[in-house]
Amino acid sequence: MLESATRKSLGTWQHWVVALFVLVCIVFAKVIPPMQSPDEFDHVKRAYLLGKGVLLLEPSAEHGSGGQIDTGLLSYFGAYGMLPYQSVRKLSQEEAFTADGISWSGKTEFSATPGTGYYMPLIYAPQAIGLTAGEMAGLTIADSYDLARVFNIVCGALLLLAAFRLYPTNPWVLGLLILPMSLFQFASATIDGLSLSLTIFSVSAFLRIARDRAKTPTWLLLTLAMSLVALISSRVHMLPMVTLLFAAGFYSKRRAAFGLFVLALAVIGAWLYLAISTTLDKRVTIGAGPGEVIGFYLQDPLQFARVLRATLADQDLMRFYGHSFLGALGWLDTYFSGRVYKVIGIAFSSVALFSLSWKSIRQDWIARGLLLACAGAAVLLTFIALLITWNKHPAAQILGVQGRYFALPMVLVAYALAAGIGSFQGFARKIAVTGLLVLFYISVTSTLPLLLTRYYQTFNPIDPVTASVRATPQLGPETPIAIEMSQRHLNEPRELVGLGIDFGTYARENRGTGELHLQSATGQTVRQSFDLATLQDNQYAEIYFQPGVYTNGRIVSVEGGGVSVWEAQMSNGYLNSCLVYIYADGKKKFTEGCPIPGH
Repeated sequence: MLESATRKSLGTWQHWVVALFVLVCIVFAKVIPPMQSPDEFDHVKRAYLLGKGVLLLEPSAEHGSGGQIDTGLLSYFGAYGMLPYQSVRKLSQEEAFTADGISWSGKTEFSATPGTGYYMPLIYAPQAIGLTAGEMAGLTIADSYDLARVFNIVCGALLLLAAFRLYPTNPWVLGLLILPMSLFQFASATIDGLSLSLTIFSVSAFLRIARDRAKTPTWLLLTLAMSLVALISSRVHMLPMVTLLFAAGFYSKRRAAFGLFVLALAVIGAWLYLAISTTLDKRVTIGAGPGEVIGFYLQDPLQFARVLRATLADQDLMRFYGHSFLGALGWLDTYFSGRVYKVIGIAFSSVALFSLSWKSIRQDWIARGLLLACAGAAVLLTFIALLITWNKHPAAQILGVQGRYFALPMVLVAYALAAGIGSFQGFARKIAVTGLLVLFYISVTSTLPLLLTRYYQTFNPIDPVTASVRATPQLGPETPIAIEMSQRHLNEPRELVGLGIDFGTYARENRGTGELHLQSATGQTVRQSFDLATLQDNQYAEIYFQPGVYTNGRIVSVEGGGVSVWEAQMSNGYLNSCLVYIYADGKKKFTEGCPIPGH
């Protein structure tokens, strides 16, 4: 009776923890501009291609492997492509407004995405569903991307919830989840968050099998096999984890487990062979093929040891590993202060230290020892994989390794050293929970200001634009409305395809027809009529017309009237109509001093 009540209480607690985690990740996703995780452009392309049924990338001798990507999606990438590696570059309201208005074009062109060619696309399913659903529903690309991020977060959270129900988690694992690096990656449309959730789920399933032994249901063995295939085929450095499935056969005494082990190895091996043989990566010149590099170090293992030792002896690299494990945000261009890294490191280490548990070690030492062995092998394989695929041969050091790559092996270490029933019981674990709350507070309150500073706040004050907004006289047969274009547009005239005009309807329906007249610098005039009854009060109405470079215009009444256009009287004396300039290249600008479109 007491045990049942305890399990019910634990289940409720787990639900609240996961719900809070989802909420924090969604908040982060709304603060972080799109495409700000390393290689996120390529990850989103891969998800888009999966939504179109593409499993293998198309090789291109000129650009590397990739696929046919919607041109609207590529334009959306371009809207945020100026932020990576440019720490002083901020996102303006106008740029965000332009990006938010980009739609799916239905036209495609080839775009390279070679870094994702080695990953089995199954792990991109949540993002693919979000992008595809958004496109089919007629949503903008910004809304479709938001949907992909939310689906990714929710799928990762559901895996965590399932993992916690299979086997008790511990403060160390939760601490790993709430590090700034983890929260940032979970909020992106990359596969880092889902990979972390898959690792936690796989380890939980294995430990549950090790505990239940012969009582293990067949579905759990099958689930473990599927999760390992999905994880390892996209995170090859976690290949040692496949031995968990082999060990599960001994614990459960089920022949099916050994069959699943062989099948999983075959699927993973076949995929890796297919991906390596078909993916063409033009990002880095190795100077030798993967087989040649592997053969070189097999013939001289001591050379690999020397390269690894030179890497680990480099103080700058070790410091980078630590920072990028705790949180090197953006495209590795957004760092905390040294003090914040020190505080977060101490908090996380304290949580790990006080989470240590030797309960049931006599019964679980084989399973927990296997987890430690897999973690060590995974770390070693991380360096080997980067040495083969990312460093010019022969290498003096192994470059390209980031601290966040060690998050998955750390999950195995955390379960190996802090696993077992009652992982939140006892004085030491109570201290660990207190440290966990402190770590959560520090992570959130340090990361959010850093993100706001990085992407939105400028170092120097910005001189405000002062203007008084007023309405023109109402449109009528004898009172046309002049369209006064801003100096920003006139100083850099470009081809327009449309204008958004901020109309005032005086909270009534005005019947009739208006006509927009626009004049180009060469004297050409175009006319575009519109229905006055469709206008909404104090809202921008988009009117499209024949493309051209236009410098002035007016609105005349064909029939009826009664509407006005909002205009800004600038402090410098200029009078500008409140407009959104819709250019042929897809970009938009709006008049300074006027109401912001969409607000």
